[in-house]
Amino acid sequence: MSDNLPTPRLFDNTSDWFPINRSWQFEPPADLHGEITPSEVEAASGHTFVATLTLGPDLTLPTGAHITMEVPSTWECHLGNPYPRGLKTVGSRDKSQIRQVGYGAYSDVECSRSDVKLALAASWGRHMDLVDVVVQEGELGPGDAVRIILGPPDGNLVQAQRYAQVAIFTVGVDREGDGTYRRAVTHPTVRVVGAHAERFKVFAPAIVQPGEKFSIRVLPVDGYSYNAATGYQGQAHSLATDGLDVPESVTLDQTKSQTGVTFSAKATQAGVHRVTVVDPDTGVAGKSNPIGAGFLPDRNVYFGEMHSQMWHSQGTGTTTEFFEWGRDVAGLDFCAPANHYKMRFEIVDDVWQEVVATSNAFNDPHRFVTLVSHEWGTGNRNGHKNIYYRGDSAEFICSFGPGGMTPTELWKILEGQDVLTIPHHTKFGNVTNWDYRNDTHQRLVEVCSSWGISETGGPHCVQRALAMGHRLGFIGGTDSHHGLANQGSFFVDDGNGLACVIAKEQTRDAIWQALNERRCYATTGDRILLDFTMNGFPMGTDLAVDAASYGERNFAMRVAGTYRIDSVELLRNNVPVFTAHPGSDVWEGEWTDTEPLAGCTLAPTFAHDRKFAFYYLRVTQGNRQMAWASPIWLTDRLGLAGAVG
Repeated sequence: MSDNLPTPRLFDNTSDWFPINRSWQFEPPADLHGEITPSEVEAASGHTFVATLTLGPDLTLPTGAHITMEVPSTWECHLGNPYPRGLKTVGSRDKSQIRQVGYGAYSDVECSRSDVKLALAASWGRHMDLVDVVVQEGELGPGDAVRIILGPPDGNLVQAQRYAQVAIFTVGVDREGDGTYRRAVTHPTVRVVGAHAERFKVFAPAIVQPGEKFSIRVLPVDGYSYNAATGYQGQAHSLATDGLDVPESVTLDQTKSQTGVTFSAKATQAGVHRVTVVDPDTGVAGKSNPIGAGFLPDRNVYFGEMHSQMWHSQGTGTTTEFFEWGRDVAGLDFCAPANHYKMRFEIVDDVWQEVVATSNAFNDPHRFVTLVSHEWGTGNRNGHKNIYYRGDSAEFICSFGPGGMTPTELWKILEGQDVLTIPHHTKFGNVTNWDYRNDTHQRLVEVCSSWGISETGGPHCVQRALAMGHRLGFIGGTDSHHGLANQGSFFVDDGNGLACVIAKEQTRDAIWQALNERRCYATTGDRILLDFTMNGFPMGTDLAVDAASYGERNFAMRVAGTYRIDSVELLRNNVPVFTAHPGSDVWEGEWTDTEPLAGCTLAPTFAHDRKFAFYYLRVTQGNRQMAWASPIWLTDRLGLAGAVG
């Protein structure tokens, strides 16, 4: 190759592609039109993908021009990788790009004109891979086409992502070769659909009352990301525990309905019930979440996803796809996206209003609830917080800019509004600064997500915040960067935390109010049922008491697990004071703390606080799934009466 020819562009950090996206957000697009074949594939299937990029009548690309295409990072090399460490998904045939067949997939480039010479290089990174094509000789004009081949068959194929979604291969055009890009009019896209059925997801209400009829939904899903399976047809038997009436069999046909089949059931007696659905011909089976008949007399438990990232921010998928997945595939009761912006897009008003409008459009009281939300966070080491609004309209609060914004400044903006600000990944990445406290807006913490479990370990963990005096209830989330409600970013059961809310009804206002009351708990993804009270006061209560005279504390604990319960721990001031090892999937017990409360209280860290003690519940199952009930606090009132917030 002559040293005088332009060379394809390599990116030392592919995250630099996000600022390029933001810069072209406000510019007219380049007249380039993309499509890709095959345009629809099953999750995790391997193919040779050909992206055809055709110039429209208003575009020419001279020598030195670049076309750069994004390949989502979760598109992998299909099979054939015996040594996966450090492998690249796609590379050129240059030896510096890929070692040999079996160690990645090739990418090639072709041109519709024989007198134009193109060259290609690939760059790799956390959020995406980038394939750059440069015009080395000649000029492309209207009607000409560039074809980028990913995974030609003489090497490894490219494997599609594991989750059902429309994958966008973002394309930018640098006409002058100076690094200034414009977006393509049409980005190539591939619709990824679910693969063959591996199991049934069986969704049932968490709480019912004896004698009440209710609905159970059965959804065939694949084994990659529990996507709704494609093409499944079968007759399945339904089996239930004693005291629960269900039909003997159900007919499933995914060619007619992608949301499965729903049937009616009735609990004839109180207790914890389950339904198992089995197709004897295929072996596909699934078991419902625990159904607590009479488990709570006046409230229900609703399961939700409160944190994910979509294509508009730094993930994949659209806001619509996120809500559709949460409602139809994950079978959740409520969802909130809480996108973290300032990555792919500047959060201008039209982008934010689309999020608000879509959230409101999917809000369907008593069926599926949504919350208007976004993630707030800066690089100033104060941590990230997810913001959840009670109503159907809200202001986007930008945390970026000179010097960033402190939590105190955030809360000042929110004064007088019904808004929750929930810290997440408190000990990971941009860790939470617990020196900032606000009991009005910061009433919860995300104790687990795809980042890991923040409960214990180090100065930024949740236990440290509780010991300082923060009054924080518990929720779980995913922070999936691929728009999947209740599904982690990469594999099944990978960081798929849940927010479990004990509310009076399935409405936006009731869900938000229960969160505000800390009537909620967290799990690592399974739909575990918890009930935790002290002297009749529910989880989340902060009770003002006279510590010197307050008597015994009687704790009532109930757990209905999705698997064998290995341990139930009651912690006082972060230290276990009671432990049970049930060895079964349902357990109920009591424990009384007879130690004088005054001797158990902690000294306050913050001004105007009072001595306090707190208790919370931690559950661990044999399948490694966990749950945490929000704490109950006893605060020395020093002459005050009633509950403290």
